[in-house]
Amino acid sequence: MLKNKLVWILIVFLILPLPILSGCSPTVIRDNVREKINDLFIVKTITMPVLVTSRPSKTSTITATPAQAMSTVSPSSTIAATETIKPVSTPTEVSADISLFPESDTDFLEVITDVTIPDGTIFSPNEMFIKSWRLKNAGNQIWNDEYRIVIGYSNPFGSPQMARAIFIQETDLVDFAISSWGPRQYNVRNGGIVDLAIPLQAPDIPGEYVADFFLINSENEIVTPKFWIQFKVELNPEQIAETNTAAVQLSQTPDLTLTPTASPTPELVSFDWTGKWLIRDPFDPVAINTTWSWFTQTGKEVLGFFYDAQGEPVLIEATVMENGRTLEGKFAWPWQNRAAPFTWRMLANKNQFYSVTEDGKMAFGSICGGRNGKNLPEYCSMPSGD
Repeated sequence: MLKNKLVWILIVFLILPLPILSGCSPTVIRDNVREKINDLFIVKTITMPVLVTSRPSKTSTITATPAQAMSTVSPSSTIAATETIKPVSTPTEVSADISLFPESDTDFLEVITDVTIPDGTIFSPNEMFIKSWRLKNAGNQIWNDEYRIVIGYSNPFGSPQMARAIFIQETDLVDFAISSWGPRQYNVRNGGIVDLAIPLQAPDIPGEYVADFFLINSENEIVTPKFWIQFKVELNPEQIAETNTAAVQLSQTPDLTLTPTASPTPELVSFDWTGKWLIRDPFDPVAINTTWSWFTQTGKEVLGFFYDAQGEPVLIEATVMENGRTLEGKFAWPWQNRAAPFTWRMLANKNQFYSVTEDGKMAFGSICGGRNGKNLPEYCSMPSGD
């Protein structure tokens, strides 16, 4: 009798841990793996100050495929600077013909207000800005992170034509600045009100513009009605003066009777970071995957953005150093209160740049880039000094 009791106690003891182990569902394991990228971001970032007042702004008051779960990587993982850097993938520009999308008969929206960029806003060429609409879910579907925003018909901006729709908590503080966006809203039920925000770069050609935008749901249907931006691009006084001077010089007829004089030594052309760049995705600590980014330099300030592998926008804020070739700043998702600092240096060809790191090795957060047909530089990360 005692022997039978001991056998039963042993069986119960062996069975009890099974529910505990089975409690680690595949969903929990997947979420834990995906959090590794955020852990690396926290290790490598600095905390941003809390935003308590509205920032100055121009306001009147692709199907994105989720990236594969990343395997566990130590923040110390690096690639030696002696390796020649070659992209393992080139980003594909996604175009969308809005006329091919049917309209949903159950999914609708209501535009409450323009949070930023009211109709008639004036921009300088290539100016960076955030457009935000306050929307209400007026249909019978739950909006989720599979929704996309599409620029219809033509895309005059520096930005993808199709991007993931980023719904955030209502805020009037949204601006082209890290930590200025409200918290993400991943599910919006019927009657829910959220802000839909997107970073954009104004066209480089002066003129009047109207751009239509469409919200596309997870069933590839248009959530009606459409919404839009109406704005102008105008040259600032300095740009107008430069344009007029150039026009006068071109219109003058040279006097061939004059004795030619020695031309003065030309001034060195300054480094300008404005443009569309092919850059390394900084959130991958090992692979060399690329994405498109857009930068605008105004004086010593440089603003920019790109989309990560998850299809989420990342903002760049930086300052040009004295030599013009070096850029110091930070990048982060705009709803985060932490940012990753960086130092970049442009090559003499003015069409490539690399990360400046203490040991000259590439790691999580390292960014290098090329533009105007140039690929990534041979070395994505280099130590201080040329």
